[in-house]
Amino acid sequence: MLADILEAKALNGDLATTKVMVVLADGKKPEPVMKRHGLSIIEQWAREPQWEGPPDGEEEEGGGEVEAER
Repeated sequence: MLADILEAKALNGDLATTKVMVVLADGKKPEPVMKRHGLSIIEQWAREPQWEGPPDGEEEEGGGEVEAER
């Protein structure tokens, strides 16, 4: 049953599962997956200061529109 699950994941393109299957087929012990060091992009964004512009839907004064001279 476990082999069927691993096979299905490997056939669906799960690279980590495929590597584990190849290592197990060779009779070796799989190496542990290394965890990335540092912050994810979401964590980096969460640490940035909040936007301090005008609220959504409101433009700053002088919003770039120019009236025609008469």
